[in-house]
Amino acid sequence: MVWNGQVMAAGEGGDLHRLKTVLEQISDTGARSNELFARSIRDLYDTVLASSLASAEFTTQLLVELLDRNLYERSDDCRWWAMTPELRSALAQPVLDEPARRALTALLEGIHALYTVYTRLVVYDSHGRIVAASEPRAQGSVVDGRIEDDTLRAVLALPDSQSYHVTPFRPSALCDGLPTYVYHAAVRALDDEATVVGGIGIAFNSARELEAMLSDGIGAQTDMSALFVDRRGRVIASTDASVAVGGTLDLPPEFLTLGNGGSASRVIVRDGRYTLVGCSVSNGYREFKRTDGYVEDVLAVAFQSLGEVRTPQLTARHRALTRLTEGSTVASGAEFATFFIDAALMALPAEHVIEALPAWHLTAVSTGEVPHRIGMLARRREGHVEGYLWAFDLGSLLGGLPTVISDTSQVVVLRYQEVEIGLLVSELHGVPAFAAQQITRAPQLRGGAPALVSHLIKANEGQLMIQVLDVARLFASLGIMKDVMHSRAPACVDSSA
Repeated sequence: MVWNGQVMAAGEGGDLHRLKTVLEQISDTGARSNELFARSIRDLYDTVLASSLASAEFTTQLLVELLDRNLYERSDDCRWWAMTPELRSALAQPVLDEPARRALTALLEGIHALYTVYTRLVVYDSHGRIVAASEPRAQGSVVDGRIEDDTLRAVLALPDSQSYHVTPFRPSALCDGLPTYVYHAAVRALDDEATVVGGIGIAFNSARELEAMLSDGIGAQTDMSALFVDRRGRVIASTDASVAVGGTLDLPPEFLTLGNGGSASRVIVRDGRYTLVGCSVSNGYREFKRTDGYVEDVLAVAFQSLGEVRTPQLTARHRALTRLTEGSTVASGAEFATFFIDAALMALPAEHVIEALPAWHLTAVSTGEVPHRIGMLARRREGHVEGYLWAFDLGSLLGGLPTVISDTSQVVVLRYQEVEIGLLVSELHGVPAFAAQQITRAPQLRGGAPALVSHLIKANEGQLMIQVLDVARLFASLGIMKDVMHSRAPACVDSSA
C-alpha cells in the first residue's frame, strides 16, 4: 500500500512531496513493527520447537519401553514352556513315535491359540531336528527340518532353566523366511536337569507386532513416522512405507552412539524437508538385557515433518543490505519504482508504473506459445472490474528460470504508449528519487541486441547497485501487440496471439 502511494505521489509539487514524506515515515514504522513481530514470532517458534523436540524424545522413550517389556515376555514364554513335563518326557525317548509327535503338535497348537504374537512354535531334539510344530498361519511345514547350527550349539550350551537364547534379527524359516527374533530355551530331562534332550523355539511375528507397537506409540500423529533400528542403523520395523525393513537408515552419528536409556533430538533435512527427529536407546526391563547376558540394543526413531526446505533469495540480512541509507536519495530527482527479482534489486522509471497488486490476483489461463506470459490480471476500480491485462514473468525473461510465487510476490502494472501489462516480481522495495550523478549508463555488449538493463544506479555510497530496466526495450522483447493488450474481457483475448 505504501509502495503504491509512493508511485501515485511520484512527481513534482509541495503537496506530493509532503505525502511522500508521510509515506516514508509509515514505511519506516512498519519496518520496525515488522522486526518486532518477527522477533516475537521467532521466540514463540523456539518455544514450540523445544516442546516438539521434547515430545519426540518422549515418544521414542515410550517406544523402546514398549519393545523391551514385550520382548521380555517372549524370553519368559520360551523358558516357561520348556519346563512342560510332556515335552521333557517325550524328547527324552530314544525314538519319538508318530502318536507322540501328534501329541506334541496338539500341545503346541493349544499354546499357540492363546499366544497369537507368534508365527510358529517348534520343538526339536538334541540333534536339531524339528519333531513338532504349531503352524496355524504358516505357508509350509517345517517339521523334520533343522534348527540352524549356531542356534543349536547355543541352546545345548545353556547352563540352566533360567537361561535362554535369541537369534539375531534375521530371516528365519520358522517365520516363513521373514526377518525376526526367535527365542529358544533348552528342554531338560525330567530326572536330570543337567541333560539337555532338545529345545523349544518360538518365532516372534515381528512384521506385525513391531509395527503395531510403533503405530500405537505415535498414536494419532499423522505427520509422524516411527522406526526401530539397530546400532548400525539397520531397520527392524517401520511405519514409513518408503523405508524397508532390512535397509539402512541415515541417522546423525551421535544418535547411533547414545548410551543405553539415552535420548536425543534435533532438526535435520530429510528428503528435502525440515524434519524433527527424536531417538532413544533401549535399556532393558528388569533383568532382561541388563543382567541376563543378552545384549541387543534397539533404537526407536521418530520423524516429524516440519515443512519443505526453501532457499530464500531474500534473507533478512540481504534486505538490510539493500535498505537505502540516509543521503542515498534526494528530495527531487529521477524517481524509480524499485523491486526484487530473486535477490537482484531492479528499477523502473516511476512515470511508467501504475500500481502493484498481490500475485494471488493472477488468473491462470491458456497462454499459447507466448514466452514468459503467465496469466491475466483484473484491473479493478471501486470494487468493479474495469478491464484485464496480460501478466508476464519478469524473472523468467531476465534469467530464464520461472519465478517462484510466494507470499511476497507482486505484479507491477506498467504502462507504455497507452498499453498496460503486468510484471511478476519477487518483492517490492520502494519508490526513491536519485540525483543525476548517481545514474550511469549500463555497459553494452558489442554487436549484440540492446540489453534490457539500460542504466545503473549507485546507492549507499556506491555499495549498492540498482539495475534500471528500459521500458521500450522491455515491451519490444515481450513482443507485445497493442490491440491484444487493450482487450477488456477474457472472451475478447486471443490467447494464441
